[in-house]
Amino acid sequence: MYHCFGVCFVFLCIVVCDGFLSSSVCYNEIGCFGNNSPFNNALFVLPKSPTEVGVSYLLFTRNTSNIPQILTADRNVILTSNFNGEKVTRFLIHGYKSNATYPWVIDMKDALLKREDDNVIVVDWNKGADQIIYAQAVANTRVVGALISQMMYTLDKVAGGNSLGRMHLIGHSLGAHVAGYAGERTLGTGRISGLDPAGPLFEGTDPKVRLDPSDASFVDVIHTNVNGLGIASSVGHVDFYPNRGKEQPGCLDAFFNIIFSGQIDKIVDGIACSHMRVLSLFTESINANCHFQSYPCMSCTTCGTGCAKMGYDAPQGNPRGNFYLSTNSKPPFCIA
Repeated sequence: MYHCFGVCFVFLCIVVCDGFLSSSVCYNEIGCFGNNSPFNNALFVLPKSPTEVGVSYLLFTRNTSNIPQILTADRNVILTSNFNGEKVTRFLIHGYKSNATYPWVIDMKDALLKREDDNVIVVDWNKGADQIIYAQAVANTRVVGALISQMMYTLDKVAGGNSLGRMHLIGHSLGAHVAGYAGERTLGTGRISGLDPAGPLFEGTDPKVRLDPSDASFVDVIHTNVNGLGIASSVGHVDFYPNRGKEQPGCLDAFFNIIFSGQIDKIVDGIACSHMRVLSLFTESINANCHFQSYPCMSCTTCGTGCAKMGYDAPQGNPRGNFYLSTNSKPPFCIA
């Protein structure tokens, strides 16, 4: 027992001691980051530098739908790219242990470009997200958000101003909180879509350290793994809870199929099934004729005070509050 306590203490020291050694770190152009309350949610760990986090921006348009152009927050680089400031700009932001090449990123990017002739910018912060210690990735979200804000302002200047309201940040898991940090720093951000925002180290925290309605003019959130990998609290102007936000249909079967088939390498996928399901739901909503109609209470079968559309078309009708719906266990997930 005492040996275990010693091991645990050493582990905790590894996690938090670096944070205790310094109360803040400062980086050129994006400012300083402290670990005092409420920013102690990352177990006092401080964010790494922009170089260590390694954020890159991959621009896709209908003219370059398969081969991206690499953007930087440099006016000349943007001016020589296919970026069009008169169009909507959508940022896709991945989460923990993910990167820009994941299938869901490609599928969502393709669906967005099929729906609208927009600028789609995939944000790759793999170096900052691929951390053994989860708390370090949580801390890094602050720097990533600050860098994205810097990029947003540069794009706005290239567009001649007044384009921030046409910017839409779509973030999954930790990426949802990254979007929150970016929106908080960028006055006038149009929309943030939080796709099952990460729950661990964010549940019950001050709005300053997580996604919240003040981060954009419209914040819509989809919860698919509450009390698991996703946050349970309502954190947007409108929050959707498909299947009550809990275990998603078909995920338990998928997990047991992985176990019984001996595909040990896919166990993590099985455990994260509900957390990842939100990506399929949002992607399907972009071009589907079925609009994921959602109701204002868990037991509602009629709209009463009003229904809402979960996903891409969520802003229609300017809904507010919590909404609920059921989905199928496999594509198409939307129940007509």
